[in-house]
Amino acid sequence: MAQGGSMAKRCWSCGIACGVVVLIAARVLASEGQGKNGWQWTPLLSDRARVEVVSWFAPPPGRTSADAEDYSFYANQLRFGGEVTWQFVQFIAEGQYTQLLGLPEDASLPPPEGNLGPGAVYFAHTRRHNQGEVFLKRGFVALRGSEALPELSVTLGRFEYSDGLETLPKDASLAWLKRARVAERLVGPFGYTHVTRSFDGLRAGWDQARWNLTAMVSRPTQGGFEISANPELRDISLAGLAWTLKEQPELFPVDARLFWLYYEDQRDNALKVDNRPREIRAADRKDIAIHTVGLHALGVVPLEVGKADYLVWLAVQRGRWGDLDHAAWAWSLEGGYQLPSLFAQPWLRVGYTQTSGDTNPNDNQHETFFQMLPTARVYAQTPFYNLMNVEDFFAQVLLRPHAQVNVRADWHWLRVNDSRDLWYAGGGASNARIFGFSGIPTGGHRELAHLADFSIGWNIHRRLTAYAYYGHAFGQNVVGRTFTGKQLDYAYVELTARY
Repeated sequence: MAQGGSMAKRCWSCGIACGVVVLIAARVLASEGQGKNGWQWTPLLSDRARVEVVSWFAPPPGRTSADAEDYSFYANQLRFGGEVTWQFVQFIAEGQYTQLLGLPEDASLPPPEGNLGPGAVYFAHTRRHNQGEVFLKRGFVALRGSEALPELSVTLGRFEYSDGLETLPKDASLAWLKRARVAERLVGPFGYTHVTRSFDGLRAGWDQARWNLTAMVSRPTQGGFEISANPELRDISLAGLAWTLKEQPELFPVDARLFWLYYEDQRDNALKVDNRPREIRAADRKDIAIHTVGLHALGVVPLEVGKADYLVWLAVQRGRWGDLDHAAWAWSLEGGYQLPSLFAQPWLRVGYTQTSGDTNPNDNQHETFFQMLPTARVYAQTPFYNLMNVEDFFAQVLLRPHAQVNVRADWHWLRVNDSRDLWYAGGGASNARIFGFSGIPTGGHRELAHLADFSIGWNIHRRLTAYAYYGHAFGQNVVGRTFTGKQLDYAYVELTARY
């Protein structure tokens, strides 16, 4: 514990020093004639502080110390760097320092319970109560908007990537749908976590007024719940291609995309998580190689009173899961109605998501939909589940009582799709040893939980935002098969400042 605290202090001092250097450099460059000869320097500096309070599903007596599922911890994420642009060339270098304090030491259990909440997941990666480390978050050169090829953009280096956000619509409702209900289902920077992830590789795009074509090849970095986020995960490869139909001037706001993603995992020491017996999984050292083909379509339809929206998302997977053939699927259908003319601009939405589960642990097929490298919390606000072997029927209301305040309330009815498979959670590979997803036996049940949650965001100032979240899960039979306490509470408050 003392060693972790000492490291945290050293990393914190280093992070502060780097941030101060960046600010001083920005001021000096600005005073010396920023913008001369066509170049421009922009400092990058932000800080996010968060307190998380957890009361997870309670394990049976004797599995760990009493009340181990109840804890709180503090986290801080400092980013610092700069951006230089010259004509059609952009260079970004951005570092990040993440500090975690007060992680629970007794909430990481062996199977079947596993880690009791996000604080326990952080602790399980390093076994340190306090953690802190500085690393390169982004560092790339980008070419875009040249006179010879204005449609072409190329990015080389370390960058963030979000599947589904290859383009962003101008319509505000369409943009929210794309950010909150399409993006990062399969690949994302995992921004909910305090460490996050990046991608080392190449991204290229060809952008027209009506459509966009984007290609990407990369390797993810460590990160997510792993504090050491500078190393690259050399045994994992990712590639993707997306064609997006953008908003058409003659139509109501629409957005559609066809995509292909390829994920390959050659790690030797990460035990695969599926419904086979442990000894069989331990003997399976073959690679995972999965192709995913899918589409999304969403639109906002103006009506005489208010406007309606729709969203369709689906994906099909084929490939290899170690010794097994892999074949899986997932789909979502959502709709909503909003009244912008009323106070708080109420927006009501409902939706249903279903993803495949494995029907037989003893055959040569793996049928569990694999979420790859997502930002899982976008679709599981209280992160005790994800989009693998799940059925999720939800209703939500979005309110904007003030120009600077956004309110959201959701209710989810959660079931596992196939009771012969597992109850899955997690957000993808974080280091070379830990697979990145967890699985708990269902005991032959399907009812997982009912989840009610509430969040509020407040733009206090153009450089300062606050956010608060609370979720309560009412565990059902699947939860009760493993845990004696079937109620879960999760809350956090965060403050983000941007330079």
